[in-house]
Amino acid sequence: MQHPSRRHDVFAKICRNVGRTACKYGMIAPGDRILLGLSGGKDSLVLMHALTRIQARAPFEFSVTAVNVDMGFAEFDGPGLDRYCAAQGWNFERVQFPAGMKLVKEKMGKKSPCALCSRLRRGQLHGAADRLGCNVIALGQHLDDLCVSLLMSLFRGNGLKTMGPHVAADGGRKRLIRPLCETAEQMMIEAAAEFNFPKFGCCDYSDRMEKSGDRAFLERLLDQLAARFPNIRHTMLESMGSVRLNHLLDLRHLTLPPALTPDAAEEEDEAE
Repeated sequence: MQHPSRRHDVFAKICRNVGRTACKYGMIAPGDRILLGLSGGKDSLVLMHALTRIQARAPFEFSVTAVNVDMGFAEFDGPGLDRYCAAQGWNFERVQFPAGMKLVKEKMGKKSPCALCSRLRRGQLHGAADRLGCNVIALGQHLDDLCVSLLMSLFRGNGLKTMGPHVAADGGRKRLIRPLCETAEQMMIEAAAEFNFPKFGCCDYSDRMEKSGDRAFLERLLDQLAARFPNIRHTMLESMGSVRLNHLLDLRHLTLPPALTPDAAEEEDEAE
């Protein structure tokens, strides 16, 4: 059995992580109006709790409003999320977007719907941010998500990239932040268990994605790699923050030595 203060310890550590990460990447500034994308899953719920706690203790003022994009999935309990947010005293709005589910089902068929669904939700969050006057959108991706995204991009040939911690959005009119980007998922699992969040359901594709989705496969692979390489998530975090451009193959970032003349090349060969 866990010690009664375990939730306080884990959640307090998450709050410290979020605070350090926000300072490190300059995520939150005085007067910011933050819209947090609240899916109803553990990560965004823990992040909302953390940001409201940090907001109460920060030396400057900023606001946080949670917005859920309800795509109309059959198993999602939108009214239940409404009640939970009201009980917390949060500024909250649920944007109903059933056309999103229809678009996903029409366009994706048996393919993974996650990328399209994410774009549709993000568009609705931007619309809500415009309407509510928010200049920052906060998302709940954590360290494991960044590690998996790096592997996915690498294995698909899409370059060495992951989810940025703090990036310009909407043509520079907004900023997008990921305050949990240096916090491992295991901490989120522990905090969520101690908060004892209600279950708000999931999307209609969650079972399929868990069985056959690339992201779920790479999440399991990351767990397997952790058995061989302890603390792999944080060592990957260190690597993502220490890019050695001259040791990669992108010609845009390489400083190549001057071309050798044929004679000089022969001399080099002989010297070897």
